[in-house]
Amino acid sequence: MTHYSHQNFNSDGQFWDACQDTSGIMYFGNNYGVLRFDGERWNKISLPNNSAVRSLHCSGNGTVYAGGYNEFGIIQANANGNFSYQSLRNILPPKYSEIGNVWQILELNKTIILRTFDFLILLNRNNVEIIEASGTFNFAGISGNDLLVLDKKNLFVLNLNTSQFQHIISTKEIFNESLLKILPGDENGSLYLLTKEGSLFEISLKNKTAQRRQKLISPTSKQVFTSTIQSRSGEVYIGTLSNKLSSWRFQDNRLIKIRVFGDLQDQTVLNLFESHEGVIWVLLNKGLDLFDPNAHLTNIFQGSSIYDAVLFNKRLFIATNQGVFHSADIYSNSVIYQNDFQKMPMLDGQAWSLKVIDNQLFCAHDQGLFRISNGQTKQVPGFPGVWKLFPVSEKSDQFFVCNYNGLGLIQIKNGNYSVLSNSLPGFDDSTRDLIDIPGENDSYWVCHGYKGVFKIKTNKDYSRVVSTEHFNEQNGLPSPFNINVHRWNGKNIFTTNHGLFIFDETSETFGPHYALTTLLGSDKNIRQLVQHGDTTWCVIDDQLGFFTKEMKEVIINPFLSLKGTLNRGMECIVPLKNTNEVLLGTTNGLYAFHPEAKSQLHSAKVQTRISRVSYSINDSITTLTLTDTMDLKEFPNNVHNISFLFSAPYVRDKANIRYSYLLKEQMKEWSEWQEEPMVNFSFLKGGDYLLKVKAQSLSGEVAQIAQIPFTIAPAWFATWPWLLFWGLITIGMMLAGIRQIQVIIVKEKEKTRVEEQQLQEVRDMERENRLILQEKERVEADIIEKSKDLANNAVLIAKKRELLIDIQEKLNELRKNAKNDLTRTGILNIVRNIESNLNDEQQYQLFDTNLERVHQELFDELKKRHPQITNKELRICAFIKMELTNKEMASIFNISVRGVETARYRLRKKYPDIDDLIGQV
Repeated sequence: MTHYSHQNFNSDGQFWDACQDTSGIMYFGNNYGVLRFDGERWNKISLPNNSAVRSLHCSGNGTVYAGGYNEFGIIQANANGNFSYQSLRNILPPKYSEIGNVWQILELNKTIILRTFDFLILLNRNNVEIIEASGTFNFAGISGNDLLVLDKKNLFVLNLNTSQFQHIISTKEIFNESLLKILPGDENGSLYLLTKEGSLFEISLKNKTAQRRQKLISPTSKQVFTSTIQSRSGEVYIGTLSNKLSSWRFQDNRLIKIRVFGDLQDQTVLNLFESHEGVIWVLLNKGLDLFDPNAHLTNIFQGSSIYDAVLFNKRLFIATNQGVFHSADIYSNSVIYQNDFQKMPMLDGQAWSLKVIDNQLFCAHDQGLFRISNGQTKQVPGFPGVWKLFPVSEKSDQFFVCNYNGLGLIQIKNGNYSVLSNSLPGFDDSTRDLIDIPGENDSYWVCHGYKGVFKIKTNKDYSRVVSTEHFNEQNGLPSPFNINVHRWNGKNIFTTNHGLFIFDETSETFGPHYALTTLLGSDKNIRQLVQHGDTTWCVIDDQLGFFTKEMKEVIINPFLSLKGTLNRGMECIVPLKNTNEVLLGTTNGLYAFHPEAKSQLHSAKVQTRISRVSYSINDSITTLTLTDTMDLKEFPNNVHNISFLFSAPYVRDKANIRYSYLLKEQMKEWSEWQEEPMVNFSFLKGGDYLLKVKAQSLSGEVAQIAQIPFTIAPAWFATWPWLLFWGLITIGMMLAGIRQIQVIIVKEKEKTRVEEQQLQEVRDMERENRLILQEKERVEADIIEKSKDLANNAVLIAKKRELLIDIQEKLNELRKNAKNDLTRTGILNIVRNIESNLNDEQQYQLFDTNLERVHQELFDELKKRHPQITNKELRICAFIKMELTNKEMASIFNISVRGVETARYRLRKKYPDIDDLIGQV
């Protein structure tokens, strides 16, 4: 039930009549005028005298007629698409200026009939005929091709061709009750009359007799019928003065009550209207209500989170987080009409599941196990929190009690139960998901939400669990979390976060079920798999859906409104055996799904509409209401903030419509679905555009795409005259530019020639510099090579001196020990010869000369900086440059290593910059 209040339509809350045009737009007669509703927005149209609109009708040619006090006319669109009222009162002769309220507008054989208390006004094209009442026209109705009119206390059939009345019955024959509605009768020329007092009469037009078939309101009741319609499905809806709305069906010439609608905004129903798409509008004394009797989903219980449901003894029982509720006796073939529930005693709190066994109803509850029988509730002792009862595979009268910490065993037989075991030893984990293994007696799968899968085996008398095997990701499962087991096509299927799996007995591992995983996906959490006949119900993440045995696709559109409302891990999906209905439990209540429910409207008519456009030019805002015959052509160039407003009047679920749009040449993909029925484009450049809009509801309805082309005019400087002008200027500028470019090319060529010449000179200079640099590098390399040779020579001299000194010392030792003078004299001569070689100044002078030649640049720089520097100091600097060690220098100088270190220290102290000079040169 969808409610519309003053906050929605911003008008008076009292409604008198309704109609629908060929575009699906609804019109409502209100105390303030006519309210026009396109499914998203309300517009008010006032009558000239501001009277209330008591009657509305859309004729066969699509004209909407409205009647008020001393007023009647049509609702039509003007030049800019906005709707207004055009009075037809001027077609009446002057003496009929006071006609009072127009209470009804009917149509028969292309003739419009307006009923007031005093007149019948017949409009047929340009012809107007007025029939005066002999008393009061209190009622008019159409049955087939007959117009029935109540004048004073007599019911007549009016012949529109001859304007003659044919008497049928007097009101005495219907006990002077007030006529409310004509209902179709059988094919023998009879019809039914329903009165405000609640009587159903059968009228024979042939025999001109009346017979009361039924009294729907007891004589002591103060209830009064105010309105009624018979829908295209045959169901009769009756509104009352103070008891809201009820639905009825014909059965054996009697009306059988089906349902009472208790969730209306107001007690008083003034009128009812069925739209082309099959929804029922309830016109109230305070507001408007809307419901869809053909909806796939019907909410039959609200206010609790639903975990299970079962039909038992002609009542519907539901397990909720607040306890167990049951309906009244089901007096129809469908449970979707049940909305009166009572709470069962002793079962407050969390109820998990319900199961009918041996004509007894058992409830698995957070507080234990309970039996419901003959309206009484009794607890089965000895069990803690219980998830469900599950049948023992080999014992038809024994059942496992699946509880929070293991398994119990109970026997149910001949209307009695007996507890066989409160707890089976050998397994103490939670057994919420338990299923038997086909072909393996006494073996069962147990799925744990966090630990993975267990395979348990009991002994023959089911008194204990004798073996337990644990399976997790090491056995092929994607993870140990969120695993459930279900029976599908005779096999146990394990649903996980990453696809569906089956167990391979040979390898004792789990592998993917490829067909189901391909259909349902491997990247989603599949939480349920419920097979019923050729249909399999499933839960994918938080979305409900189903697929058939062909396994072509998963159908989810009818359940978009339930997305995110399912009880995670304990989703309630209960297909009913004797009907096509499926009960769906959510956190918001219980829903019944009827797959055969269909729209009364052909799908081709369910169109998305682009109903209005508004745009701004400077500070002015223009709004246009778009009609089916109106084309939107061109906007001026200085337009901005163009807003398009959408609607989908023929969509039944009007409270849950979403839209998506695509602007060709501007967008590559459709926009995300949005609830806002509009789109705004701030600034669009000049050009041609095509806007496409599509709609869908959360109930699965999909509306056809609407599209509208439009053009934004180019700027003044982009029009054809100006484009020609700009083209000529451009050509002139191009010619002038070409001439200028030619001049520039000549200048640039000359400039390039000069630059090339200068560049050649630079290249020559660079070539000379490279030669000089190469020569310098060659000289430096030669110096380095000679320096290396000199260093090697100095090292050889040092080693030669060391060798001679060593030989000299050994000869002196030998001379001291010689006993012959001649030997001593010979040795002494050799020692003196060695010493003269060691003190050969000519050799040192040659070495110094070569040293100075190799390091001429260094010596010149040192002498320039420090004129007082000595030859010995120069020689030390050269040795440092040659990277000789202190030991090698000591051999050359014929001094100790300590002496070399002292000489180097004195050199640095005397010349602080000596190291920098040596490194730089």
